[in-house]
Amino acid sequence: WRSAERAPVVVRLVPSQTERRRHIRKYAEGELPPDRSFYFRGPEGKLNLRAQNLILFMQLADGVDDETWMFHLREGDYSSWFRKRIKDERMAEEAVQIERQPQLSANESRSLMRALIERYYTLPAAPPLPMPGTDAAPTRQPPEDG
Repeated sequence: WRSAERAPVVVRLVPSQTERRRHIRKYAEGELPPDRSFYFRGPEGKLNLRAQNLILFMQLADGVDDETWMFHLREGDYSSWFRKRIKDERMAEEAVQIERQPQLSANESRSLMRALIERYYTLPAAPPLPMPGTDAAPTRQPPEDG
């Protein structure tokens, strides 16, 4: 369809952010398959704690002993997981910078890693809304006469 009255116009399309947002949510709160999950195993392999998303990763990170946390930190396991399994090169590079600071304590490095994850991934601010028709859904109360 052409109009003789107007000159052609250049249109620039902005790439959709929808797909990226979906993946961000999947990595933050979804369930990665076992082969893409992070496993806290510790230096002697005594543990087998699976983090199938970033929220669970942060929860487990807060609960594992300092020796286990530092073992994975010094091995570069966190940045490797972000790069290879979460597929986030920018976050992985920043994680490498944390992993390369030998003076950091377990608590300091945990805090830095948590801040890094929260900066890149939108974590849920509130629990999901209840589904209508379930026991958890709010019910309407009839107006009080008065």
